[in-house]
Amino acid sequence: MTKTYVVSGCGMKFDAALWPVPPGVEIHFYFQCMRVPQFYKTRTILDKLMLDVGMFPDRVALPGDMIPSHFVWAHPAEQPPSGAFRRQTGNLAMDLADTDASRPVSLSHVVKTLAADRSRSATAIHWIVREEEAPDDLSGLDCQYPPRVRNGVADDGEESHHVPLSVRQPLSVVLPVAAEPVPLARIGLGPVQEWPGVRRRANTR
Repeated sequence: MTKTYVVSGCGMKFDAALWPVPPGVEIHFYFQCMRVPQFYKTRTILDKLMLDVGMFPDRVALPGDMIPSHFVWAHPAEQPPSGAFRRQTGNLAMDLADTDASRPVSLSHVVKTLAADRSRSATAIHWIVREEEAPDDLSGLDCQYPPRVRNGVADDGEESHHVPLSVRQPLSVVLPVAAEPVPLARIGLGPVQEWPGVRRRANTR
């Protein structure tokens, strides 16, 4: 089964720097929605954050997809909460304290840290991050590398019993297209070269 985490904070993405989603990981991206749907209950921290931040499911990146570099830092206020949380219990899994737009945490680091030592099971990350405009150059960023929080709290077992999209069996009833997660495109990305923490698309012009 899958361990599921929710990442909350402010952030940005850098389209020119690409990196591949590693095996056993899927990343759920969200978009800002002006019209908030009605929820009867908020069962998990994911439900609560979707309402607090006003962001709702957009697309899913699966293993092997090349995606832009994303960065996150803490919200300027205490609410909504910032950090990486276990979806089922809400326990903090990664602290974003002392981070800001110039001292962010990369999504690649979040993935590497939360998915470490989990070769037998999958990891799902819900990226509930309010995006801001990215700078033209990332060389001035002082990226932070917070460790996984292990406070001796009880393990969450199999989390939300989420089955990763990459291993799901086809449904007997075909769902409407709008209800299906849309994997990121894998074509037309061109050759890449190494860049700290991510891969940067090479200039082929």
